[in-house]
Amino acid sequence: MTRTSRQIEDERLALRCRLGEPAAFAELVATMERPLLYFARSIVRDDDEALDVLQAVWMTAFRELRRLNDPSSLRAWLYRITRGHAIDHVRRDVSRSSAEKALVDEAEDATTSNEEPRFDAEDAAALHSALATLDVRHREVLVLHFLEDMAIDQVAAVVGCPPGTVKSRIFHAKRALKEALLRRGYGT
Repeated sequence: MTRTSRQIEDERLALRCRLGEPAAFAELVATMERPLLYFARSIVRDDDEALDVLQAVWMTAFRELRRLNDPSSLRAWLYRITRGHAIDHVRRDVSRSSAEKALVDEAEDATTSNEEPRFDAEDAAALHSALATLDVRHREVLVLHFLEDMAIDQVAAVVGCPPGTVKSRIFHAKRALKEALLRRGYGT
């Protein structure tokens, strides 16, 4: 597997943090704060709660970074921590049974069209709004794979399921996203 410049930079940053370089953790926060905040917000669906999640993420990362065995997995590791804290946050706010019922209901409402949606740059707000209507399992794989440009294997490592499940979730999430956009009058 060919490593990207981003993966190499992540590894270098992780190593600098592990060595205790004072500016390294600040650089890590500056680099990853916005994408992790967006990911947390996509799960908890509230700006203030997402900030709470992110604060917990940085505390965990600060404490545990020296134990990161594979510095090249820094980005996936941070997303796993974020996902864990966000899911814990959601579990505290929503009863498990109502969340499971919502997942089942949304899965039954998926369309059967294989046509891919097309988006213009000006439709970004509509896309983010439609994305917010998806269930958390679908939002997280779309955010990680398409917005954070993670490979299927990396997404699988973050969400804790096999790559085949990630592919299936992406397929169903794209269909649900298309349906949400069509309901709002976007797309063809």
